[in-house]
Parts: sequence; C-alpha cells; structure tokens
Amino acid sequence: MADRYNPFLDDEDDKEDIITGSITDAAEGIEIADRGSGESFEKLSTPFSELNYDAIASKLIKDKLILTALELHTELTEAGRQLSPLRDFFSNPGNFEKQSGEVTTSLQRTSSEQTFDSLDLARYSDDGNAQNEDKCTVLEFELRKAKETIKALRASFTEKAETATSSPVHVPQQAEGDALKPEEGIKPLEKRALNFLVNEYMMSSDYRLTSITFADENEDQDFDDWDDVGVNVPRPPDLFHLYRDYGRHVIPPKELVDFGCGDEPIEIAQPEEAEADIAIAFDQERLQMEADMDKLKGTVQETKEENESLIEEMDAMRNEIGNLKAELAALEESKKLGTSESGTDPRGELAEREAGVEQNGDWEGGTGEGEDDTDLGRTESGGEDSGPEDGKQSERKKRKHSPAFHQALLETIMPSRTSGETRLVDEVSHMSSSVDSVVEMLARCLPHITPNVLLAKREELVPLILSAGTLHPDPKERDNLLNLLFNLIKKPDEEQRQVILNGCVAFAKHAGPGRAETELLPQCWEQITHKFPERRMLVAQSCGALASYLPPAIVGSLVLSMLQQLLEDKAEEVKVAAVKSLGMVFSLIEDTDKYNQGLDLLLKTIQSRSQVVSDTAREVFLPAFASWAQELDRLETSLVAALLKRLELAALDLQRTSADSHDNESLVELYCTSLQCLIPKLYISILETSPFRDQALGSEHVEELDASRFPSPPSPVLDVHTIVGYESKLARLVRAFDTNVVQDHMKQWKNFTWFTNEFIPRLIEVLGRLETSNSEVTRKLSQLFHFISRTFGQHITNKKIKPKFQAVLTIPRETKVNTSSPIQYPITKATLPVYCCGVLVSYDTADNRAQLGSFLQESLTQLALSGSSTDSIEMAFSELHSCSPSYHELLLATLWTCVVHAESPVRVLTARLFELLSVGLSEALVSSRVVPALITLSGDSNVAVRVTTISAFGTILERTPSKEIVERVFAQFQSFLDNPLNKDELIIMKKTILTMGQVSPASEPKFRDEFILPRLTAIAYGNCNVVEEWKKREIAMSLFEAYSALSCCFISAELIQSAMLPGLRCLKRDLDLLSPEHSAVVTSMMRDLENKVYGRERAPSGGATSPPSATPGASVHVLGDNGNSLKNKIGAQRSRVTGVFHRKK
Repeated sequence: MADRYNPFLDDEDDKEDIITGSITDAAEGIEIADRGSGESFEKLSTPFSELNYDAIASKLIKDKLILTALELHTELTEAGRQLSPLRDFFSNPGNFEKQSGEVTTSLQRTSSEQTFDSLDLARYSDDGNAQNEDKCTVLEFELRKAKETIKALRASFTEKAETATSSPVHVPQQAEGDALKPEEGIKPLEKRALNFLVNEYMMSSDYRLTSITFADENEDQDFDDWDDVGVNVPRPPDLFHLYRDYGRHVIPPKELVDFGCGDEPIEIAQPEEAEADIAIAFDQERLQMEADMDKLKGTVQETKEENESLIEEMDAMRNEIGNLKAELAALEESKKLGTSESGTDPRGELAEREAGVEQNGDWEGGTGEGEDDTDLGRTESGGEDSGPEDGKQSERKKRKHSPAFHQALLETIMPSRTSGETRLVDEVSHMSSSVDSVVEMLARCLPHITPNVLLAKREELVPLILSAGTLHPDPKERDNLLNLLFNLIKKPDEEQRQVILNGCVAFAKHAGPGRAETELLPQCWEQITHKFPERRMLVAQSCGALASYLPPAIVGSLVLSMLQQLLEDKAEEVKVAAVKSLGMVFSLIEDTDKYNQGLDLLLKTIQSRSQVVSDTAREVFLPAFASWAQELDRLETSLVAALLKRLELAALDLQRTSADSHDNESLVELYCTSLQCLIPKLYISILETSPFRDQALGSEHVEELDASRFPSPPSPVLDVHTIVGYESKLARLVRAFDTNVVQDHMKQWKNFTWFTNEFIPRLIEVLGRLETSNSEVTRKLSQLFHFISRTFGQHITNKKIKPKFQAVLTIPRETKVNTSSPIQYPITKATLPVYCCGVLVSYDTADNRAQLGSFLQESLTQLALSGSSTDSIEMAFSELHSCSPSYHELLLATLWTCVVHAESPVRVLTARLFELLSVGLSEALVSSRVVPALITLSGDSNVAVRVTTISAFGTILERTPSKEIVERVFAQFQSFLDNPLNKDELIIMKKTILTMGQVSPASEPKFRDEFILPRLTAIAYGNCNVVEEWKKREIAMSLFEAYSALSCCFISAELIQSAMLPGLRCLKRDLDLLSPEHSAVVTSMMRDLENKVYGRERAPSGGATSPPSATPGASVHVLGDNGNSLKNKIGAQRSRVTGVFHRKK
C-alpha cells in the first residue's frame, strides 16, 4: 500500500509532509474537542462506571468528533464488538459527503453503494477545490489498515512457526559442550533469519559479489528488511558479535506476555463491574505498598542512627587503646633505661642481633612454625573480592598429568633453593591475613632492612610491598604498590627475580584469578618492552609462574600473546625464559583450537638458531605440549608424526646434497634429539592405552622396578617416573606390559601397532638414506635407537625392533661384484652402525654379545665379497671400539676369525680394520693380538693384503710408545725392503716409502737417523739407475713426499751432509727430467739444508755461507764418489737394526 501511486499527491515528499500534518491537526482537534466537551461529560448524571460505549459513541458523533469516533469504531471492531450507531454512521457515504462541504465544480457526485472502506476518492483527483485534509485522512486510514493486515499475516505465520519450534527462551539450556542432536534440522524461520545475518556480514565485509550471488539464490527473501523474516522478535546482533559472545553470554529467562495483533481474537472484554473491582483492588494494593515503604524508611533511619552511635563508641575505644599503648611504651622505655643504667649497651645488643641474623639466616622467633600454616586463601581481608574468583578457579578443568610432572615443569621456571636462600621465599609465600599479622611481619622484615643499604638489598622490601598491596582497600593504591614492586630493582638478578616471582604467586593465591588478571598482568604488560633484558626476563617468568592462578581464557589469549612477543626478543636469556613459560601455559590451556598454534610455536622454538633456546624447547616445552597432545589423542598421529615427517625430509635433503652440508646435518640431528625427548611420553601413552591397563592397576602387589630399567633422561620433565607420578602405578604398568609382550599371541592395540608398524620402519627407512660420512648424524640416530630399546624393554627390542633391522641388513646372494659402480644397500649406509651401536649393545648380555660378534663377521664377509663400500662396517668397528673397552676383545676375536679366510678381499678388509683398532688399545692387546695378526697377513701371497698391512704397521709406530712393539714393527719394515718378492712390486715400494716418511716425525729419533734416512738415500740412489720411466716417476714422487716430511724434523748436520743431501741430489736429478716443478722445490730444500750445514761451519771465520758445490754435475759426482761407502753403511745398519731398542743391561 505504501508503494502504490496516489493521484492526490505530486510526489512522495509532499505525500509524507501532508500525512504528517494531517495527523498533527487531527490530534490537536481531538484535544480541543476533549477540552470543549469536558462540560458535557461533567453534566452527565450517570456515574462514570455506569457509562456504556453506546452513549460515548453517540456523544462523539453528536459533537462531530469524527476521527475519535473512527478510532473507537476500529478498536471495537478489532476486539470483536461493533456498535450499531458507529457501524451505521461510517457505512453511509452520505455522512461524509455532507461533512466535506459543498463542491463548486460542475460535476455532481452520485451516491455510491460502496462502503467507506472501499471508497475510491482517486476518481476525483481532478477536483482542485477538494480539501487536502479529507484526502490525507482517507489515505492515513487506508495505510493503517494495510499495515494492520500485514502485521496480522506476519503474526499468523510466526504463530505457526513457533508451534513447530519452541522459543529459545523457554527451551532448557543444554549442558556445556553438548551438541545438537543430528535429527534436529533447521526450520524455515531459522533459515530466513540466518540468511539475513549472513548476507549482512558479507555486505559489511565487502564480499559484494558473494552477497549478490547469495541473494540470487534466495529470491523469495528481501535482505533489505528484517521484517521480511517474519520473526515477531527484536532483531538480533550481527554475526560477528554473536560469534564473539558465544560461550560467554548467557541469556536470562524472560517473562513474556502474549499480545494480540491483526485479526487474532483476544480475551473477551470483562463486564464493567469486574473492571471496577480490579481498579479498587489496584488502589488498595498501592496504598498497602506505600504504607510498607514508609515503614522501611523508618527502619532505615533507625539503623543509620544506631550505626552512628556504634561508630562513636568505636572511636572512643580506639582512643582508649591508644592511651593504653602509650602507657605500655612508657613502661618499656623505663625498663630500657633501667637496663642501660645497669651497664648494658643497646648498640652492642643490636650488633649482636645482627650477627645472629647473618649466622642463622633469620631472626629468632621471626618465622615460627605457626606462621607456616597461614593460608592466603583463608584471609578475612579482601574476602569479598576473592570469593567469587576463587569459585571460578575451582571450576578449572583438571588436567590428566601427574602432580610430579606439574611440579617438575614449575621448577624449570622457579627452581628450588638451598636453605640459606629460602628465607625470603618463605617470607613472601606466607601472606599476612590480618592487621596484627602485618605488624608481626614488619617486625620480622625491618631488622633485615635496617643494617643494609636499600640499594643493595631492595628485595627485602618485597614482603612489605606485597602485604600492603594485597590488603589495601584502594585499587589505585594497590596499582601503585604493584608498579613499585616491578620497578623496585633496576636490573634484578636471578635470586631477586625469584623473590619477586614467589611474591607475585602468593599475591595471586590470595587475591584470586580476577584480581591477578586485572592487577598483576597490566604490570607485566608495561614491562614487556623495557630496555633492560632482566626486566623482560621477569615478565617472561611471571607469565609461567602466574598461569596456574589466572582464568583459563586469559591464559590462552593474553598470556600466550605476551609470550609470543617475548619469543621475538633479541636477548637469548629472555627467549629461554619465554620458552619455559610456554611449557607451563600449554600444560594448563584448555582451548583445543590453540593446538595448531602451539605446534607451530613448538617447531619454531626447536628450530631456533640459538642452541640454548632449542635445547630448552626440547627439554621443557616439548614434553609439556606432548602431555596435552596425549590428552587430545594426537600424540602419535600429530606431534610425533610431524617431527618424523620433518626428519624424513631433512634426511632426503641431506642425501641429495653434498656431505659437507652442515645445515641439513644439523636439522637431522635436531629432529633426532627431539624424537628422543618424546620417547618416554610415547611409551607411557602406549601403556595407558593398553587393554590390560585396568587389570594391571587393580593388582595388589608388584615388584619394584630396577633402578637401571630406564635410561637417564636429559631433563626431569622427561623422566618416566615424573610423567606417571607414582612408582607403584608405573611398576604395575611396566610389569603387565612386559608380561604380555612375551606372549606369542599378544593382543594388539592402536598405539602399539602404530609404534611397531609405522614408527620403527620409517626410522629405519631414514637410516637407509644416510651415508656413514655423516658421522655425527649417525651417532645421534644410534643414541635414538639405544634410547628406544632401553625404554621399551628387552622383549620389544628382541621381538619387534631387531627383526625389522635384520630384514634389510642383507645383500642378495645372486648379486654380482661390480667394483666400478657398486650397488647401494642399507647395509652400506648408516643402518649397519646404528643397528650395532644402538640396538645390539642396548643390553649387555651374553646372547647380545654373541649375536653382535656373529653379525659383524657376517657383515664383514658380505661387504668384502660384494665389492660394496666398507665405510659402514668400518664405522661400526670404530664406534664400538670407542664405546667401551669391554668390546675390544670381542672385536679382535671377530677379526682373528677372518685372518685365515679363503677370500683375499676379506683378508684385505680385515687388515684395514686391524689398523683401525690399533689406536686406543692397550699395549698388551696390541702386542698379543694386533701385531701377530698383521705379521701373519704381511706374509700373505696376495699383494693387496701385504700392502694393507704396511699402513697398519705405520699407525702402530705413530701411536704405540712401547719399544718392544716398535722394534718388531721396524723389523717388519726391513723385511718389506729386503724381501726379493717385494722389490719387484712397485706398489709395495711406494707404500713403504710413503709410510716411512709419514711416521718419521713421530718415530724414535735413533731409528729414524740410523734406518729411515739411509734407506731412503739408498732407494733414491737406486732409482737413478731404473730404466722404466713410469716406474722411476712413481718412486721419485714417493721419495719427494717422504723427504718433504723429513724436512720438518730436527736432523743433525752430520746426517744432513751424509744422508739427506746425497739422497736429495739423486732425487733432484730424476725430477729434472720427470717433473721440473717438483725439482724446484727440491732445490729449495737442498739450499736450506746446505745453509744449515755450511753456514754453521763458516760462520766463525766470517766466510761466505754458500755451499761448495751447487751444480747438478757436482752433486752426482760427489754421490758417485761416496756411493760405495754409503752401501757399506747401509749394510752395517741393516745388521744392527734389530738391536736398536734393546735395553742396556
């Protein structure tokens, strides 16, 4: 109706103005009519209670109050009661034609048979002399009738919808966390309301295209008008406010009154007598309430007077108490004067008391045992503020981790102190509960403050500040005192911070979560950007220490945000404190939506470039977060899986890059240690979810666990005993687990199956990607598997872990030897050393030792015969050799079984492993086990075996100080040089020359001078006569390396002149022809040696320091002249070499 074109009006603005003016004029007319007709009503002889609607209607029509009569007619019609005078009057159009005045137009109106409700006055729109007032009245009436019709239809629709869906006000609220039943579908009325709110949100968020599409898909709804929804309730807030207030805002139940609208029937009007009775009852009730109010006012006035009299009496009593205290002080002063007159010095007594404080750490009687029982939660002062908050604190959801685990987490932030340091901690931990106890506390603390300078001992003021801040009634003063507390010390050290932290915890216990949130947290927030890192550390530690005493919602929002900001701090110590507090926060947080955010923070801190931050995250934050993940049943599937996935990716990157990629190596090591920190929690999770858990905990008696059952954890929070919390519970679970694992048909469960079928195989797959050249990574993985084996027990190791390793540590028998490009198998990777050093040695038993020896021998043989890389077996021997001396004999026995192996590759690898083991063994084992084996192999028919033993003998010479062993080794070197079979073997000669040059700096000087130098000179002289150029080149280059090493040794001038220079001259002659660039280096070496020799001889006479002969011809001539004498010397030395190290008798 409002949108219909009206010919009476030129435009919409004029229509609104005219309607508004008409309504105003009509209202004024009614008021005037009421005032004018007041006399008529007063003249009625009938009382007001006896008047009926017929008389009122007749009076209104008689006085021409048409609009008022029309309103009465409408109201009565809607109520179901119609008066015949009003119905007849408004049904006759002739009444209104007369009322509207004479029409001066030539057109004559004709009588209409239509009623007034359907009269179409638009036909007379061309009548310019018509009155605007009548037109507006008619339009107003039609508009109101249309609106009432719309309301009636909407109310009818709403009533039908409410019959299907009860009002949310009357529906009982569901318990917290209860979800809607799946069969409760959305109702049409709810759908339209939600559509409106969603469209409103999209429009406010500038999702206009989406809003247009949404409106097109809901063509039957007008999104610009809330009334189109059809809900007969006020419009709700927007979608954003509904989401923010969800879970917090509780709608109180409201009493609703049913109203009738439109054509709905209402209650039948009561008779006039009943209405009069109701009015009289209302008047009586009002009078009674007024009388009661007067009585209450009198009672309040009497109470005020009584209160004033009591205040006066209390003031009088206080004055009396003050007088008594003054008299008491005077008596004490007189006693002190009497004591001083008797010869006692008060200053000496004060000094004596101070000395007692320094020795005992407290004043006598200062902290009695009775004070320890003072509980902050039982104080009467401030009880009104803390009571409701304490109730909220008691509603905190109880977490499943043990008290010992919680205490261990707390001690990472607030470590326990020694007895001498706990005085102030105890002082601030027992808050005063009354004014008298405050006085006692001041008496205890002031003697400590007085003898000291405040700047050096400001922490002594902490108990005073906290007590005053806790008990002061003015919030502004409390805020000032807490601000003073946090700014008390410019750069608080660790001990001072602990005093402040314990005080803040005591304040939070006493004041409750509400005051802790509103009074303590703002102080921390102000200090979060302080320029001194000590202050920022205090904030980080406060967040963790106060987390247990704050509302859970604040812990998961504001406190977490503060710690995130502190993680970006430049100071490393601030980051460490923030990480520790994050562990405490995530051990208390209850909002599961924060899990992913916590996981991101955990991975970020673990990957920190700061080693201290990373270690703290693994030792504190990781186990705390793992405890929450276990409660959410996400430990295996989320947390452990995330770290395992990152380990696999890091290992893959390391495999693709070079071995020198330290970044990838560090990542693999990082994730290995992180997984190792999760193993205790993973083990407990498997125990807690086992099907025999309830039966195990119900058993009456169980044996205590061995102290060495579990490996030593890197942190107390990672200790299995701390995680469980109770020794008896842990013992029952472990015994039941070990008992069930032994059974062949053990019942499987989800967590255990994931561990055996996914976790262990994926770790073994990671090992197969890593080369043994990444030695540090291999060691970390060995430690991880050793930790797993020790934690899960010997039965799991034997039945679940070892078989999975043995399945991959084999080489197929049909594999052919391919030395050019050997095939890579897991046995050639890090898998073999990890299995040997991490799994087989986890339990030192006879069976494990036998299994280790057999596996090493089998692996050695397989690798040697397949031609694959032997780095893995060499690393396994090396790690076992350095692991414990108890494995030395086992390793040597394994190698001895291969000394006489039929295949030469096995003997070559055996000789190489003997060389590896010769370092670090005892002299007895080297003499009795290593040297005999090498001597046996040195006489092998295979040249490669003999060559391998040469370097092994050289290693013994460098590392063994025993003269007896060295004598046997040098005899073996003489055998290498003199044996006719070896002289024709170029590779043996080269290896011997290089080994002698390598060991010469560390060998015995006597043997070097009498054996090595003459032998090298003889070889150089003989090489001059070699015809084959390639052979001469190889020997010459080996001699060059040996002489380069000898040039660094201290050699006497006689040996230089008799052995070194002749050999170098021969070498120089060969290099002039074969390698001129090396010849220049030899010339320089000769010049230096000649300067040493001839410079010393000519220095006293002041002659020239140049050598007598520097030309190649002269050098050869000199060597030629002395060649026979040199041979004689070598022969004589050869006969004496065996007695070089004989002891004098």
